[in-house]
Amino acid sequence: MEVAKGNWVGYGTIFYNLKTGKYSKNINEVIDYRNLEIDQQGLAAYLDFGYSVFGRTPVQDVRYLLAGESLCQEEGKLVLKQGEDTTPAKLGIPSQVPDVLGALEKSVNEWANSFSEDILIPTSGGFDSRLLNVLINQKERIHSYTYGTSYHQNKSREAVYASALSRKLGTYWKRIDLGRFNQYIPDWYDQFGPAVAASGTYHMEFYKKIKANEQGRRLGLLSGIIGDAWAGAVHVPAVNGPAEYLKLGYTHGMTADASRAMGTSYSGLAEEAYERNRAHLDIPEFRIITAMRTKMMMLQYLITVPEHEGFAGFSPFIDEDLSLATLNLPASERQGRKWQRDYFRQRGLLFEEQKHDYTYQNSLNYDALVHERLRPLNVGLLREVFDEDYIHWINKELADMGMGERVFQRLMHTPKVKEVLKLAGFKNKLISAYFAYITIKPIEILLEKRNAS
Repeated sequence: MEVAKGNWVGYGTIFYNLKTGKYSKNINEVIDYRNLEIDQQGLAAYLDFGYSVFGRTPVQDVRYLLAGESLCQEEGKLVLKQGEDTTPAKLGIPSQVPDVLGALEKSVNEWANSFSEDILIPTSGGFDSRLLNVLINQKERIHSYTYGTSYHQNKSREAVYASALSRKLGTYWKRIDLGRFNQYIPDWYDQFGPAVAASGTYHMEFYKKIKANEQGRRLGLLSGIIGDAWAGAVHVPAVNGPAEYLKLGYTHGMTADASRAMGTSYSGLAEEAYERNRAHLDIPEFRIITAMRTKMMMLQYLITVPEHEGFAGFSPFIDEDLSLATLNLPASERQGRKWQRDYFRQRGLLFEEQKHDYTYQNSLNYDALVHERLRPLNVGLLREVFDEDYIHWINKELADMGMGERVFQRLMHTPKVKEVLKLAGFKNKLISAYFAYITIKPIEILLEKRNAS
């Protein structure tokens, strides 16, 4: 009897334990802390990607379902079965812009009509959330919220565009100030365990403050998660072998460094994944799907974090038919997201062609480090699995926040100046150490829980 099945794009991940037979959407519920062992290859891959990949996790015998896989109960035992991946066969079926827009509008309004509460749309000012705001018919129900990413958060492009959109549509909008989100790392572990680096704690601060502003009222959440991938914003380079599989991780550097942290190779796992997908990896659209499947382990927090605060989530962009219809639009329409630009231009909402005063600076992580000093990683505990020199390096970089470092960070977070510094060979070691910290911290908590069990 089938008890669980892998989602076509990896959303709603199902974890399972090969030894105990337990399965759950929460990895913490399937970890046997008393008998915990580390999966060395799973951990090394986790460090380089910033989340669990290849169906493996940092915990021995704890796996998760990939697309096409299912779990069955047979004679009291959990059995993994590999089914056919039917998605590639649906690529290349022609679709047209009016049909895609009509399907999206129908989807979001059918969802909106299924409940009476107001609608929460996290609005970045980008195309995906902008489109969702436009497509909802009952504008009076929309509560849109935005956070800025710059030193002056009200000057961030996200906030400026979102505010302009709200004025144009006549919807409720509010900007939320962020900067003290590292305190939520333990809460992150409670929700995601050692499966995902603590890279989304700023969303915990964001939604907790929204909840307070809404005085605890429940709203339905409408998310633009991965809409950009299908619309034409994401390009994944050719993958010519297992060694290049990291391209599909779309990590943006928010990771640790497995080569510095431990001497374990996960090339065998990359080879298996490459062989599983290689028949279709020459198709650019399939590479985009594979990248989203790979990163969905992390990206799904965009819905699950607000759900944890009582905002039940929905996105039309994780529906397979809608997603593939968008991906199957003519290449000329997807190039530079022309179909969406045309749509917004016709409605006076293509802010990119209008004059607005904003900054595209992103200093959110650095600001959080200034506001909150991170507790050093536990070298004594982590040396069990990591090279302690690497842990010492992380702690040292994060402790060095003197005036010289602050000036350097100002420069590294100033557009144009930052690019010149990069060309000159300067690297932002502080932010690299921070990304390593939030990747390794869940492993520290994992080991602490094992020792306490």
